Amino acid sequence: MKKIAILGGGSGAFAAAADLTLAGHRVTLCADERHRHRIEEVIENKTIKLTGVGRTGEALIYDVTTDLEKAFADVDIIMPVIPAYTQAEVARTMAPYIKKGHNIILAPGSTGGALLTAKILHDMGRLDGVKIAEMHTLPYAARKTSPSSANILLECTKLYFAAFPAKYNEEMYELVKDVYPSCELVNDVLETSLNNGNPVSHPAPVVLNAGKIEYFKGEHYHYREGITPSVARVNERVDRERQEICRVLGYKVIDIKDRLYAMGYAPKRETLYECYRDSKAFDPLKGPKDLNDRYLTEDTPYSMVLLSSIARQVGVSTPVMDSVVTLASALKDEDYWENGRRVEHIGIDGMDIDQIKSFLYNGYEA
Repeated sequence: MKKIAILGGGSGAFAAAADLTLAGHRVTLCADERHRHRIEEVIENKTIKLTGVGRTGEALIYDVTTDLEKAFADVDIIMPVIPAYTQAEVARTMAPYIKKGHNIILAPGSTGGALLTAKILHDMGRLDGVKIAEMHTLPYAARKTSPSSANILLECTKLYFAAFPAKYNEEMYELVKDVYPSCELVNDVLETSLNNGNPVSHPAPVVLNAGKIEYFKGEHYHYREGITPSVARVNERVDRERQEICRVLGYKVIDIKDRLYAMGYAPKRETLYECYRDSKAFDPLKGPKDLNDRYLTEDTPYSMVLLSSIARQVGVSTPVMDSVVTLASALKDEDYWENGRRVEHIGIDGMDIDQIKSFLYNGYEA
């Protein structure tokens, strides 16, 4: 049994809290007081009803609170299950309650989440003796079905996992492997970040379907309708640029088709379009209903912009990614290049590849 504090109030946090409780772990579900409304009903009844695949039933959560100090007092793992756009805010909010010996595992790290969290804690003087790790994606495809219930559509069968600094990889892997046996240890948290599939699968199809999404006001299926053979080819071009970043940095190059299969999201097929088309996990997913959806407003500025920023630093050209970011910015009348996540936000700006690798392994302790 592990003592786990889960931060968040969304679908992923509800799914994790219920699933890990049913697995026998002692789970505290916690949100900042400003977001109390997300967990209000569960605060009252301490129960999340879980349906779908895997473990199901009424999960009696050990504790549900908005008191971060209480939640962090006696835990093995602090696990933020939050969107990328809240990672900086959550890191700053929890910093006063983080102590030496705490282990933080982001599920997911999305793109750069562990490095962003580490930099904020370091700058606030709260990183000493703290270990951070991340998974490359959410452990589940899940949706909240009510204020106190969630449905798991899919349990991810492959979770790329690494620690920051990477010299603690084995130690952090030992901590998490019994909680999520599908975790696979990789070199470092930049490798997990580069294997986040969301910036490949989400922003370009939303940009290319913007007219339909706005006109039909919610009658849209991202994968079933939005990713046609030609749109899938754009995603493939984005993925080739991502793969080149991995190649230059010396990481194992994993094609998106192979990763989707390994994670359990799609069958093996010749083309990416066929992977999406024949996926039982993707087919029923409805939305986005408008252009404010996270597929565009999270995965473009917080993932694709960072991929492009890393690419420029290591000498890789990303013309398709850059085009998507520019068009997404125009659609939203925002400057994602200015407002998005960049290398300076994750602490690697100005470093060459050898320096990046050393930093990822040794952290701020070097």
